[in-house]
Formats: sequence, C-alpha cells, structure tokens
Amino acid sequence: MRTFKTHRKRALPFRLLLLAAGALMLMGALAPRANASLIAYFNFEDSTNGGAPDFTSDVPPGAFSTTITTNYVAGNMDSLSPGLALNVAPGDLDPNLLALNLRRSSLNNGAHFDIPLNTAQGFFQNMTVTFATQGNGNGFHNVQLFYSTNGGGTFIAGPSVVLTTALQLVTLAVPVGANNSPLLTLRLVFTGGMSNGNDNQTQVDNIQINGTIVPEPATVAGGLLGVLGLCWFQRRRLRSLVPRLRRL
Repeated sequence: MRTFKTHRKRALPFRLLLLAAGALMLMGALAPRANASLIAYFNFEDSTNGGAPDFTSDVPPGAFSTTITTNYVAGNMDSLSPGLALNVAPGDLDPNLLALNLRRSSLNNGAHFDIPLNTAQGFFQNMTVTFATQGNGNGFHNVQLFYSTNGGGTFIAGPSVVLTTALQLVTLAVPVGANNSPLLTLRLVFTGGMSNGNDNQTQVDNIQINGTIVPEPATVAGGLLGVLGLCWFQRRRLRSLVPRLRRL
C-alpha cells in the first residue's frame, strides 16, 4: 500500500531546514551584543550624617559591584545630610538623605577618587560618568576624568568640567581608549580648592557610570558550542528516522 509514502519522505528535508533555522536563531540570540546599562552607581546612603562616607556601589540599580578608593585625607571628608536632589538613578529605592562632603579643599588639591571596573564577564563601551555636585566658593573649582587600562598602574587624561557653587550635573564622556578593557579603572581628580577650613565646601552625590556591556567572547563561545551540540544530537535522531519512514 502506497499511502503517504512520498509525502513523509518530502517532510524530512523540511524538518531539517526548520532545525537549521532554529539553530541560527539561537546563535543570533547568543551572539555578542551591546546592552545599554547603568554599569555602576554610588548614592552614598549606607552611612550616617557626619559619619565616614559610604564608597560601595549599589547593586541594583547598578549592574556592577565595586568600591571607590581615594587618597583624600579621611578626616577631611564625611557624609552630609541632605543628599543632592539630582542624578538619582531610576530604580534607586534608597531615600536621598546623604551626600559625600569634602572639606579642607586646599590641603587636598589633586586628590583622586578611583572606580575600579575590572571584569572577566564582559567589556564596557561608550561610557559616561555623571554626578551631582554643589559647593561653596572656597571649594573645588574643577574636576577631571582619567582612565587606566592596566588596573591603575598608569592613567590617561580625559575631559574636565568647571565646578560652580550652584546645584550642578557634571557629565564626563569616557574616552574611547577605555573601551573593552578588562582592567579598567576610572579616576576623578578634584582641583582648585581654596580653603583650609573645616566648613562644608564641596558635596558630591549620585555618581553614575552608564554605557554598554558586551559579553565576554569565551562566554558566548560556550553558549554557541552548546547549541551546536544540541543540533548534532537532533540531526542523529532525524537520520535514525529515515529507515522507519522508508518502511512505511
């Protein structure tokens, strides 16, 4: 009896075609792509008014966990209430109560704040550093961004911004030379301080590092190998069906 014999033989190539198309779609889903993200975020909230500053990043809403390091004299900075009502990240559930407060600016001219972004899981591209600031006329008058691609061994100068006494949003574009560095460190350097007094001189709050995150190639390669293995297994199953179809 010849019922459906020819139809089933023709169905097999179409199944193989569908399988190949599915594999290609999965590969496309796993291929490296840049995802816009809040990479790191510092809101300085895990402290108390007048206490030591909180330099740990907030995850979430930031995607990356890190800690700021600084050579600013510890006794010349603290946490100050209230926080600055600018540049608060979407999804930040902490109350905006505290900001980083810098004092004795003249004694700390050229002090830096380093943000390590060392990672083996991905690479960062097209980054910007933003933060809120406000100060007195005797506080810092300038901030400059530097970056290092060797874990902080050497730094390359980037853009700078003049600081005013008004509430201000500072935006610094990270140079393209920092892209795709697994040993990236960003540095903020404050200069132009004019006072040795202990009054509140410059406040900084809600530091955001935004950009794109590209998956590390080895991670993507592992996923693609898994997809290929699945395709090979299914191919063997389909080939085993051929003798059965011929007997129909």
